[in-house]
Amino acid sequence: MASREKTIAAMWTIYASFVSTFFLFILMIEIAKPAEKPISPMIIGAFAFAAISYVPIGAILRRKFLNGAEESLRKEPHDAKGLQLWRTGNIFSFAVAESVMLLGVAQKFLGARWTISGIFFALGLLLLIVWMPRLEMYSSTNASAPPPAG
Repeated sequence: MASREKTIAAMWTIYASFVSTFFLFILMIEIAKPAEKPISPMIIGAFAFAAISYVPIGAILRRKFLNGAEESLRKEPHDAKGLQLWRTGNIFSFAVAESVMLLGVAQKFLGARWTISGIFFALGLLLLIVWMPRLEMYSSTNASAPPPAG
C-alpha cells in the first residue's frame, strides 16, 4: 500500500526539481550567451499560441486527475489509487508549466530578447506556483505539511 507521507515527500521533491529548472534554464542561457537577432513575429506568435494553449489543457487535465484523487482520498486518506491520481495530476501540470518555460528557452536560442522570452519564463514559474502540490486539502487531520525549506 502506498504511504501517504512518502507520496507527499516524493511529490515535494519532484516539485522542487521542476522549480529549480527555472533557475537552471536561466543559468544555461547566461552561460551560452546566445546572440540576439530579429525573430519573425509569426514565430513569436506561434510560440505564444502554444504557451497559451497549454494553460487550459494543463488546468483541465489537472482538475480531472485531482478530482478523481479527491473522491478516492476523502473516503480513504491512504488509498493507493487516489494517491496515484494525485501524483499523476501534479506531475502532469508541472510538465505543462515547464513546457511553457522551454518555449522561452527556445526563443532565447533563436535570438529573442529577454523582454520576449522572459514572459514565457514568468508564466511557467507562475503556473508552478499556482499548481503547487496540495494533498492536505483532501483529508482529515492527519495530513502532512510540506517539508521545511532548506
